[in-house]
Amino acid sequence: MEEGKYPVIKKVKLLIVILDRGKGEEAAAVLRESGVTYNMIAHAFFSSGSDIIGFLGLSNKEKDMVLSVVTEDKVPNVMQKLLYKLDLDEPGNGIAFTIPIVGVSGPRVLRYISGIFE
Repeated sequence: MEEGKYPVIKKVKLLIVILDRGKGEEAAAVLRESGVTYNMIAHAFFSSGSDIIGFLGLSNKEKDMVLSVVTEDKVPNVMQKLLYKLDLDEPGNGIAFTIPIVGVSGPRVLRYISGIFE
């Protein structure tokens, strides 16, 4: 294989954003403008006890969950944009967090979710 033929694959993380129902598209728009190309919005429901829901300031049990794949170098910038544009620093507005992705089935899939298209 020729050296430099393929771009360098960066480490990726799964970004999860949980917001009130109907705000998922707003989060996806912020992510798209930040260069995050893979976003999936799913309907979610909270089913924990009322004590936990009250503590977290979550009154509405119906939520939108946005799943995105972000390269590790973009995470700080993307999280800052989500924080300010969606007011995530205010209680009850939502939450965003990342989980490292340590295994992907196949190099093509990894290039696709990393934003490197063939």
